[in-house]
Amino acid sequence: MRSILHRVARALGSDARITVMTGAGVSAASGVPTFRGADGLWKDFRVDDLATPQAFTRNPRAVWEWYDWRRQAIAGCQPNAAHHVLASWSLRFPRFTLITQNVDGLHERAGASDVLRLHGSIWDVGCWNQCAGSPHRWRDDSVPFPVLPPSCPHCGGPLRPGVVWFGELLDSEVVDRSLDATRCDVFFTVGTSAIVYPAAGFLDHARSHGAMTVEINPEATPASSTVDVVVPERAELALPELDATLGAHPLALTTERLRLEPLLPRHVEAAHQLWTHPEVRRYLWDDRIIPRETAEEVARASAADFARHRFGLWLVYGHEESGMPVGFCGLRTDGVGPGPELLFGLYPTYWGRGFAQEASRAVLAHAFTTLRLPRVTAATDAPNERSARTLSAIGMRFDRRAEHNGLDTLFYSIDLRR
Repeated sequence: MRSILHRVARALGSDARITVMTGAGVSAASGVPTFRGADGLWKDFRVDDLATPQAFTRNPRAVWEWYDWRRQAIAGCQPNAAHHVLASWSLRFPRFTLITQNVDGLHERAGASDVLRLHGSIWDVGCWNQCAGSPHRWRDDSVPFPVLPPSCPHCGGPLRPGVVWFGELLDSEVVDRSLDATRCDVFFTVGTSAIVYPAAGFLDHARSHGAMTVEINPEATPASSTVDVVVPERAELALPELDATLGAHPLALTTERLRLEPLLPRHVEAAHQLWTHPEVRRYLWDDRIIPRETAEEVARASAADFARHRFGLWLVYGHEESGMPVGFCGLRTDGVGPGPELLFGLYPTYWGRGFAQEASRAVLAHAFTTLRLPRVTAATDAPNERSARTLSAIGMRFDRRAEHNGLDTLFYSIDLRR
């Protein structure tokens, strides 16, 4: 297995165009039942009774009872390791495309950007009457809906689920973009039987364009005999192992005693544990207990910064504490100063070991040599003398003192143009 993954990893260069198509098998480990198979959602139902326009015309309440139940079930599921790896790839590889046949939204919840959803989203709704006042589709996270079927806020008519039913055409723009993405260097099918068109044809298109084709599925499928590489393993196991083979993220930094890893969506749990630690909270600029939802927002925002601007927040790991971050350090675009803002915070235990200086120096070096930023501004609460000493020790000059968000704050800066 390892030799197979190393073969695939060698093809995943930073400039490679990579396309991944996922199916229900990717979400099985999250507790979302698969579409087909012994435990499939549909094994006790006739398709015509639940997922066609005709079924909705006959009995919209019955259709919505099933979809509302599905929404409630999916709302309790969390993205698994496969979702998180693919989300990180959407940020790691500039020419990455993720196509999914799933409607559960777990790719997006893991932080994947610009997902091509062939069959729509169970979290979207649309006006059944297609009234002039409503958009074609919009997101509604209500769980459960208070009334079934839910009503259109624009005309009062019934809403429909924002999925593609049997007998309906797929969104032509999504199909065209998916076809364009088959002009790639590596094409993955992950957790899908690849027997339903047009998704089944994407693999053939990729092969005709000269792509390496890779199937990740624990069971053999009709595609298994036609792809270049078969990885007979569950997605939540194979993708993390393949990801580990790729090595550190291109924007990860390493010093003698530290690892600095970009705060990508899969690090939400570590960030949440870090920011709710009472010792760390003492050194944050405000003393709120940051909820998990906020940690997810910060992770997504930081990941977007890395994708667009190549800077954001890094989690700081001491080598002897590699399983848990000892702090955070990085550059953020929405700083209060005239340039990108330097942030860092560590457990008090580690300040005396010089980790703060090492981490901050590494990030500053990265800012000026790799990102080529001319100026960086840092801020620290005035009572936090350790932070001020660290900023001075790494060569940042006192800039000004001001109130920021109700706090007395010291600002430091370093400008290579001087």
